[in-house]
Amino acid sequence: MLSNPHIDLLDLFPAASTAGQTPLVLPASCLALVGPVPSSSLLHLALNHLRQSDSDAQSPALPQSTRARGKQRARDDDDDLDLSAAAGDSGDEGGGDLCTSSSPAQQRRVLILTPDEAALRDELAREGDVSLFGSRRDGETVRLLDKVDIRYLPSSSHLTYFLSAVHTFSSRHAPDAQAAYRDSGAKSLLDPTCLPYDPTLVVLHSPSDYLDEPVNEGCGIDAYASIVAHFLSTGARLGSSSPLLVVIDPLAAHTSLPLLPARLQAKTKTKKRSFGDEGDPAPTTTTTGGDRNSMALVSVLERFFDYVGEVEPIPPASPPAPDIAPPGPQQQQQSQHLLLSCAASPRLRTTTLARPASAHLHRVGLEVVLHRVGEDDAEGEEPGRTRIEVRGG
Repeated sequence: MLSNPHIDLLDLFPAASTAGQTPLVLPASCLALVGPVPSSSLLHLALNHLRQSDSDAQSPALPQSTRARGKQRARDDDDDLDLSAAAGDSGDEGGGDLCTSSSPAQQRRVLILTPDEAALRDELAREGDVSLFGSRRDGETVRLLDKVDIRYLPSSSHLTYFLSAVHTFSSRHAPDAQAAYRDSGAKSLLDPTCLPYDPTLVVLHSPSDYLDEPVNEGCGIDAYASIVAHFLSTGARLGSSSPLLVVIDPLAAHTSLPLLPARLQAKTKTKKRSFGDEGDPAPTTTTTGGDRNSMALVSVLERFFDYVGEVEPIPPASPPAPDIAPPGPQQQQQSQHLLLSCAASPRLRTTTLARPASAHLHRVGLEVVLHRVGEDDAEGEEPGRTRIEVRGG
């Protein structure tokens, strides 16, 4: 695992939008997010994770604002120059990290698993984050995206096979796995389950989409719990050190499943030993419906992950914060306000209860605003795209 594993919630958003914000660092190796998370957060999490690798490789003499996470690069011309030079140096060093790395702990790579390629593309295009698709996109972003490996696994069978067979080229099991793949008679010469790198961040995107498959119908909460448990167990053994593990599941926020599979469920239960006042059998009928017979997907995630975050829309009628001027009518129509709140899971709270210094990390939050670009945008962005603003919690 990365030394001192942690996840900064600000990494979910464009670097320029979080410049000047106080980092919200969670002392965690695994995180789950539910609710309407911006689609671009999937890529921003990967990009900011990779930027930290470049920052670690820079000279200690560079200013802290440049070394830390590069968040000032879009606002400060001087920092732009420093980052350009640093990116060039990093590119020279990282030319061969597609193969096995002699020091994998210093070279970060990201693996993303998602069920639907077309859906992800459509979501990203519909959102149109200007930091990814606008005029401010730079060569550094394109270079870092080359280090993001996105695998499209269209069914739960594909996901299960991949999680069961995936391995890194540097692992001691690689020779046996490659021999087995050749003996299988596969047409492709390259084994898709062999990673030529050790991932330092693995993201599972929209796992609840697999619940709509016929094979998972009637399986109850076990279907979702099995996917999550398999993902975490695979991540724990992947590479020479365990990567950071993140699940982003927008539909899990308000979804519940039965505790028992359909074959074990019964609408009524008859108590044969119940008798009436006169000794005649009086069967008692008990309805098994209700919330107590189901479990929310969020509750499953809380049992597996260090922190669970939820994104919720803020109603337009909500009063603004005292230090924020109320928006005009046009701005209200073109802006969507979201609240991201993140809480430590019950199992993590019990382990940190004796440490008062970490008490403030049990729950954190921030406000995110998605601004729709209008016709008269000051920066000349295409109308209809989205500019993300992050406000401190």
